[in-house]
Amino acid sequence: MSKLNYRFFLKLSVAACCAVFGQTAIAASEHNAAQGYGKFEFALIGDVPYKEADYWKVDNVIAEINANNQLKWVLHAGDIKNGSTLCSDEMFEDRLQRFQRFTIPFILTPGDNEWTDCHRSNNGSYQPLERLNRLRELLYPVPGETLGQKTMAVETQANDPDYSEFVENTRWMEQHVMFAAVHIVGSNNALANFSGRTSADDAEVAHRIDAARAWIKETFAKAKAEDVRGVLLLFQANPGFELAKGSNERKGFEEILADLEQESVEFKKPVIFAHGDSHYVRIDKPMKGSISNRRIENVTRVETFGADDVHWLRVAVDPNSQEVFSVHQEIVDKNLEQHPLP
Repeated sequence: MSKLNYRFFLKLSVAACCAVFGQTAIAASEHNAAQGYGKFEFALIGDVPYKEADYWKVDNVIAEINANNQLKWVLHAGDIKNGSTLCSDEMFEDRLQRFQRFTIPFILTPGDNEWTDCHRSNNGSYQPLERLNRLRELLYPVPGETLGQKTMAVETQANDPDYSEFVENTRWMEQHVMFAAVHIVGSNNALANFSGRTSADDAEVAHRIDAARAWIKETFAKAKAEDVRGVLLLFQANPGFELAKGSNERKGFEEILADLEQESVEFKKPVIFAHGDSHYVRIDKPMKGSISNRRIENVTRVETFGADDVHWLRVAVDPNSQEVFSVHQEIVDKNLEQHPLP
């Protein structure tokens, strides 16, 4: 074979190999998608609506999300009102009507503003546990089914006889990625003292922490058993990931934080903790090992827009990527403008 023919043959062979490998990669990607490893996206919001003056901004967010036909569902990280407005049935019903405008499944985890802080006089001087029961009745009407015009079936902890009241703790899987909502709220997870607090309030916190820990452990156990590619947990409170163990701000969260650390380290794959509460959008790596004091690199915290910043986050999920999750800020341009006068 001449040198010229050899070089031609070599180029042809390389091109053929590249074509084969390229086709193989495409085929593998298509196979994974067919087997339940396809890409998808969803929306993440929280701490909205906070006040009546911003209802129009929430309307814009809902319109944008509804117009995006790539989104699977909407997650709401709690606080459906601010901390100084009425906790009335009318408020709950108003929020239900607003959330039902989403054309895709809507998953809410409760926040402290809608029940734990309702004892405040400007909230109506309600008994918090009574408001929690009412919240569950109105915003979780069908156990195991989401809100939204298009609903979605989810697992609910209410099916566990030990935690039958926790209809709000839900779990589901999409494309070999696990999702769960866990009732963990601000105000030190409802331990903050208030006039008229009773032993029943204390007992509720202890039982809810037990329920949260059980739901977290069960979620990771299922994730490992089913070899999922990643896990996302949704809750309302900022539990103080960065703060020293024993800090006052971590009261009510210590046991849960210890579980989150242990389960994430053992899982080893990407984990997202999505929450609201601080009204400070951030995507970071806040968790350090309690023994090693080293950053736990497979854990990412995602805190949503909320309160005065009425926008949303778009989360893209690619089960075949190393990071699995990628987060994109969706700024609603109309919400940067001053509301037009009527």
